[in-house]
Amino acid sequence: MDVRFFRQEFAENAEWTISGQRHEVLIWRSGTVRSKEFAFDSGASGCVVPRVSNVWVVPAGDRSTMSAEHAEYEFARVSLPAALSAATELRPVVAQRDPLLHHVVERVASTCGRSDAVSTILHESLLDVMRLHILDQYGLRKAPPRPVRSLDVAAQRRIIERLNDGGAPDLDLRALAEAEDMSIDAFRRAFVRAFRTTPHRYLLDRRIARAKELLVSTTLSITEIGEMLGFSSPSHFATTFKRRVGESPSSYRATP
Repeated sequence: MDVRFFRQEFAENAEWTISGQRHEVLIWRSGTVRSKEFAFDSGASGCVVPRVSNVWVVPAGDRSTMSAEHAEYEFARVSLPAALSAATELRPVVAQRDPLLHHVVERVASTCGRSDAVSTILHESLLDVMRLHILDQYGLRKAPPRPVRSLDVAAQRRIIERLNDGGAPDLDLRALAEAEDMSIDAFRRAFVRAFRTTPHRYLLDRRIARAKELLVSTTLSITEIGEMLGFSSPSHFATTFKRRVGESPSSYRATP
């Protein structure tokens, strides 16, 4: 188990990705941002305004991208082994308030840099408390194996038609799952098996592909294109486009 502390000096835009084979838990210690957007490969996405003691959990094997505007903050990052418990796995969590975990993190910070016997014992004891609290608060008991559902060709065609509906730029995973008479988790797993990507990534790829078309075939401004495709701000559109394509929307439009 590893605990690290980070500080972000003021930045107009900040972006980071969390992934890997360990559980990652982020605890917001202080600071402000205008808005923070997030997306998990496992499906959750949205926009939040972080507050002190908010907690994010990225389970091992999952991946989360986050971006913030007008950001200046401090947070702690707790990294735990995937085999935290043979009977429990962690669930994705976004901006859940946890004053107890925040308090423990601050006490851990207060012991850093000290080498006396009391602080050493206290530090190890606090890490044990933190590990057990995370396991108890954010653990998800492993359920018995469920029957594997799949999406046949007709179902795949229906899903693509819904996702390609120009009047529905936002992903409504619940509606897609209900249309196929499946739970959200079962639908997400079936989608990944059928399309080799997550619903969120599929929709994002569709938006970027449409953005490319509009950039070269219309005189719409970059701001108008971003709004049309459901991005929350011009900077969010530009950042996402550059990350996926390798160049900014304006550079892509200027390329012959």
